[in-house]
Amino acid sequence: MVQTELISIFKNHGVPRCIKVDNGRPFGDPLLETVPPLALWLVGLGIKVIWNPPATPQDNAKVERNQGVMAKWTDFANCKNAQDLQMRLWKEAEFYNYHFPIRRLGHQKRIEIFPKLAHTTKEWNPADFKLNRVFIFLAKGAWQRKVSSSGQISLYAQRFSVGIDYKHQIVSIKLDAKKRAWVIFDANGKQIRIQKCTISYNALWNIVYS
Repeated sequence: MVQTELISIFKNHGVPRCIKVDNGRPFGDPLLETVPPLALWLVGLGIKVIWNPPATPQDNAKVERNQGVMAKWTDFANCKNAQDLQMRLWKEAEFYNYHFPIRRLGHQKRIEIFPKLAHTTKEWNPADFKLNRVFIFLAKGAWQRKVSSSGQISLYAQRFSVGIDYKHQIVSIKLDAKKRAWVIFDANGKQIRIQKCTISYNALWNIVYS
């Protein structure tokens, strides 16, 4: 649903250079244990994903204020259903961007100051998606997992057997972008095993939310 709506926005308004998001689903992970598939899909499209630091709404003040304004203008509490709310959001967003005079900007409209609100310079083209961008991005990070009593860990719906000798221990996992494989290390940095990464083009274009 979210992915479909984003594609519609990109078709109508172009593809942005970056998107700033918070640390909640579906773009972020509150526990910072993974990068959600929807964010990886944006990375594959060449969009820079900027995560707001956890528990610091003041660092995203403009967005927070805008959400407050939209909440008042849409009168969301009295919307009949989600569709009604969406229609009101589109209506008020158009008014805010195209017709509302902003005093601090000399009573100009936002569209006059920021013409790219109407359409960015980059047209939507699904062929711009490159899976290798995703692997290069993931290779910059590292994740920790606690080994289960059966000697397994999981990441991105993929299970890894690291051995019963490591049960209840913390191991780290990194991606080798060239080999497109996960490499698992013990607490001392010793490599335990390597396993092919199953993140695929189809998986990131057909995201199912749980």
